[in-house]
Amino acid sequence: MPGPTAVLAVLHLDVGPPGAAVSIDGQERGITPLRLSLHAGSYVIRVQKEGYDPLVRDVELRPGDEMIVAASLRDVALPIAEIKGLPGALRVGEILAIHAQAEDNQGVVRLRLLIDGVLVSKVNGNRLDYTWDTQTATAGQHTVAAEAEDAAGNIGRVMHTVSILAVPTAEPSVTPRPSATLAASTPTRMVPEARAYETIVTLSAYPYESYLKEKPDPRYGFRVLWLDRAAYEAAQPQPQPRKFTAVVLENRYLQLTFLPELGGRLYKCVLKSTGQNLFYENQVLKPSYWGPLSREENWWLAAGGLEWALPVHEHGYEWGLPWTYRLESRTDGVTIVLRDYGYDDRLYSEIRVTLPSQGAHFVVEPRVVNPTSQALACQFWLNAALTLGSTSASAATEFIYPTERMIVHSAGDPALPGERQAISWPVYEGRDLSHYGNWRNWLGVFAGVPPTYIGAYNHTTELGIARVFSPQVVAGLKLFGFGAEFAARAEYSDDGSDYFEMWSGPCRTFWLEDDVLIEPGQSWQWREVWLPFRQIGGLDMANEEVAVWAGVQGRQIELGVTASRTQRVEMTLLWNGQRFYQEQRNLSPDAPLLLRVPFPDNTSLPGDLTVQIGPGSTGLLEYIKRITP
Repeated sequence: MPGPTAVLAVLHLDVGPPGAAVSIDGQERGITPLRLSLHAGSYVIRVQKEGYDPLVRDVELRPGDEMIVAASLRDVALPIAEIKGLPGALRVGEILAIHAQAEDNQGVVRLRLLIDGVLVSKVNGNRLDYTWDTQTATAGQHTVAAEAEDAAGNIGRVMHTVSILAVPTAEPSVTPRPSATLAASTPTRMVPEARAYETIVTLSAYPYESYLKEKPDPRYGFRVLWLDRAAYEAAQPQPQPRKFTAVVLENRYLQLTFLPELGGRLYKCVLKSTGQNLFYENQVLKPSYWGPLSREENWWLAAGGLEWALPVHEHGYEWGLPWTYRLESRTDGVTIVLRDYGYDDRLYSEIRVTLPSQGAHFVVEPRVVNPTSQALACQFWLNAALTLGSTSASAATEFIYPTERMIVHSAGDPALPGERQAISWPVYEGRDLSHYGNWRNWLGVFAGVPPTYIGAYNHTTELGIARVFSPQVVAGLKLFGFGAEFAARAEYSDDGSDYFEMWSGPCRTFWLEDDVLIEPGQSWQWREVWLPFRQIGGLDMANEEVAVWAGVQGRQIELGVTASRTQRVEMTLLWNGQRFYQEQRNLSPDAPLLLRVPFPDNTSLPGDLTVQIGPGSTGLLEYIKRITP
């Protein structure tokens, strides 16, 4: 560092665009354009602004210098395109007015409209109007996409799916596809960095869309699609193959598959080292009786994956509608930004899911926005349907909800209390409900006091998941499963499979008194880190960095650890407060770390095992587990 008598120099930062933040040797110094008087010496200058690549320069200032740094930051922000008021369905022959627009930090120079991949209109500017005559369109799914380009060549894309409906007719009987499959062109090789691409997923689906009708929900301003079940069942429908556009985020560890046309859901999360899928993968899309409407109007699809439930409880309204998406790519990962219909006169939701370039985890950032002039109450949840590597929920599944009390939402087991009643957790009247094999019929429960993480582990497939979040924001955690005696699996599946659900959200429960209130122009959001793991024996504790389990085999402590990223840590074990093991170990997302450490001499059970995992004195994780015989 220059001394107190060092001679001053002058630095001019003429870096565009104006308003970029300037830091010198890591210290914030103002915004561009900027003139600074500095002591002579060497400095590292960083100029940055959201939507632009940062500028980093090393400069050497001599006594009396007057240096000018003139440059322009490179625009990397993707334009944001949207298509206003596009319906989900219309009849063959109807005329549809399409209005597209886009915005960008540097302005949109070109806007294109494509229908089924064919360019139908192009303008120089940020607004486009087009009239689509569907007289010659075929019945079925059609994609309407808008592409916006800025002067730097960045292209932002938004896509909607529109159903062109013919007169409903009975569908011929066909043999369902055995499973959902990715197109053969899907890459399977290991990739060193995170990337995103489109492909096609084929699912077996009943023809429910021809029997959907629309009505408004005046309380929330949502358009609600409901199923004319009487007409649907009278047609004796049969499933047939149907293709969906899929968006895949992939790095060397994980492959995430999203279905924008099916509620924007995260449909699959595959561990590439084993090929196992975290989520339930229903063999057919079949409209069930479940959902927020009446029994004869509901059509919720137990498709599997992770869905976004807004604005009411019981799955919301938009799990089966097309969502728009855009992709963001950075050196540290890729992000998909999903959004429901872009209305400005009602609540809307936006979901960001990021897959890092170097990590076996992903980050989910849900957000609900109130753009109106009135405060609005709503329910907002994430719902994951999981099997953890099985085709159906395994009796060997263990649920890890670190709380001592649950509140019953509903129960089909007469031995359990009813709605709104509290039960002890995990053991209630001698039955350990944290093990799915002890569930007799359906059960839904809310966590009494939300912890910082929840998880589940399938002891047959040895695949698990940990979800980490802030309990100050995520007030609601729900667990739901069917149990061995549940008799209505045919309402949502054709193969008798089942799954369990893990819910999270800002509402404590599904009941109206726990709705979250969003003020005008405000939003509600939170962040979850999802850490899949395998072959560590179970789950005792998790945070954003590691998941760990400890057990006893004979006279040895068994310890399993998985990490979200490669790192070197110090492992320390204490028995009743006395350290008996300490060692530096490397953690890698490629493989779990499994340790077997002999008990210290002259110990007896029961006792308290303390597990510490951390770099030096800064602990990544620490917890105490009571070890019994």
